[in-house]
Amino acid sequence: MSATRRLIEKIRGFQVGDYIRIKVPDLKSPLYGEVIETLDWYNWLDEKPERLVMVYIPKTKEILSVPLDDGKWELRLARRRKK
Repeated sequence: MSATRRLIEKIRGFQVGDYIRIKVPDLKSPLYGEVIETLDWYNWLDEKPERLVMVYIPKTKEILSVPLDDGKWELRLARRRKK
């Protein structure tokens, strides 16, 4: 199943409504959330275009923006977590 999810990530990327697992370098356990929006914008500090994913994390009830091109964050498609 994980090979299928990796293939889906390569072909279509992350879309609105997908549930993803975010592995943060400083935290031991990953965060799970729902993709709200994907953004393509220009970062004026680094002077290069970036892709961002806006994720709603229901556990903390916060919205997090995660850069897709950054090597520190690891994003994977996840099955919808049951409550």
